[in-house]
Amino acid sequence: MGFNTNAHKVISAISILEHAKDVCVNLKPMGCPMTELELQQRADVIAHVIRARSKLQLIKDRADQLKGDLDRFKARRQAMKE
Repeated sequence: MGFNTNAHKVISAISILEHAKDVCVNLKPMGCPMTELELQQRADVIAHVIRARSKLQLIKDRADQLKGDLDRFKARRQAMKE
């Protein structure tokens, strides 16, 4: 994955979470009776948030892995210079 692809995924995931935050303001409280459509919309928001959080976690994990790889590379390069 290139930098632009990862950046696009992060921006997309954050955008989804921001949109979900805005949508949640308009949701009825759980104790109120809801129509089938309102229940489906609530389920859709929850599904989008879960997917976005999952994407962000994958990107974070990959960034941590790449940082570790870079640190090992720098250590090997430094050891070769000595």
